[in-house]
Amino acid sequence: MHVDAESLLEQIAQGHGKARGDEGYWAGMAAFRYGYPLVEMHRSLWEWHVDTSAPTHMGAINQMHHTPRRAEPKDTYFVTPIVDAPYSRTFVDLSAGAVVLSVPPVTDRYFTVQLLDMYTNSFAYVGTRTGDTVGGDYLLTGPGWCGTTPPGITRVITAPTALICLLARVTILDDDVPAAVALQGQIALRQADPQSPAPDPASNPPARDFRTGDPLDFYRMLADCLTASAPPSADAGVLGLLAPLGIAPHRSFDPDALHPAALDGLRRAVADSLRDLYAEMPFAGPAHNGWVMVNPDTIGDWGTDYYSRLEIAQLGLLANKAQEAYYVGAMLDADGRPMSGDHTYEIRFTPGDFPPVGAFWSVTMYLNPEGFLVENPIGRYHLGSLTKGLQYGPDGSLTLYLQRENPGPDKEANWLPSTEPGTLFRLILRQYLPHPDILTGRYTPPAVTRTDT
Repeated sequence: MHVDAESLLEQIAQGHGKARGDEGYWAGMAAFRYGYPLVEMHRSLWEWHVDTSAPTHMGAINQMHHTPRRAEPKDTYFVTPIVDAPYSRTFVDLSAGAVVLSVPPVTDRYFTVQLLDMYTNSFAYVGTRTGDTVGGDYLLTGPGWCGTTPPGITRVITAPTALICLLARVTILDDDVPAAVALQGQIALRQADPQSPAPDPASNPPARDFRTGDPLDFYRMLADCLTASAPPSADAGVLGLLAPLGIAPHRSFDPDALHPAALDGLRRAVADSLRDLYAEMPFAGPAHNGWVMVNPDTIGDWGTDYYSRLEIAQLGLLANKAQEAYYVGAMLDADGRPMSGDHTYEIRFTPGDFPPVGAFWSVTMYLNPEGFLVENPIGRYHLGSLTKGLQYGPDGSLTLYLQRENPGPDKEANWLPSTEPGTLFRLILRQYLPHPDILTGRYTPPAVTRTDT
């Protein structure tokens, strides 16, 4: 077939544009799946410690910030908050020197201080599981630290990134919130060297609104975050894929250097990734009795399991390792139907069907997909093994009632109020200090059963 020179040039240009567009799209999808958790961690840092207009702003970095109460629907500092314990949280910058974490003796209840790097790996714990019930001082150091350990230090904990996040939980027993808050208030941070300069959180990458603003801001922020928080060596493969598009440590993402079709592909990748994040990924894991499971071998210590890391970053950014607490979620009832305030549901634990744990378990309800607690007239957001006044059956069984209206005086103690009609909800079953049967999959929670037509 004869092709004249002008047609050939047009075909070449079209082919080149399509190739660049495909390249931008698929590299953009990889960038989002890899980089979204890192970007979300830096966004949280910026809003917690820099942006005074953010609803989640707390104040200074390197200082524990305590919420002296249970979480409530108004608390949107991260998705799927727990209600079993008041939160203490902060980001820590170790670039200017080591920091000392002090914890009090906690012998009568479960507690934990979770330490995460900026890639959402829970790299260390201080608490009940790790034998830290007598209290002490723990030296937190950044990568390459070679200073002198001060006297009286219980343990040195080396972080893989200079920026880290701390999340502390002290369990509330017998609804005695003040007792938990009193212990919580004794968890504190201080610079190991009082003369070291105070870190400036504003030197970190600013948060960018790529959801409703320019989609390319995602890549701008990702490149900046890769510079601020050095990626692990295991990520070299995916970083090699992103580097030709200018998404790399110590480089600024420059859209002007890319083909227009590649930019269009990158924009489409952000739009499609956000759609997948909220519409498809919550159902990505294997389900048993309607409860979606995550891989206990990688959760909280992700390695190169980028897809699972992304999935959990949307469902609950600061995930624990499974040995500390194993969470499973349900968005569908036993018959595979989305759960909403239009219907009534039950969860029935038979005497041999309770989660086998060393600490406690609880079921908490959240708006779906938002992940925030459900406003209700009695201010009850969860039920579990620590809930006072639960009514057990004569055989030792326990039935939880999930519905908008009060189920009646004989069931009210076991009632978890649901959403308004027309509003979806989801559940998280938290299992703290899970026994091997949970981690190996031999234990499966009972299904959520719809009880109306």
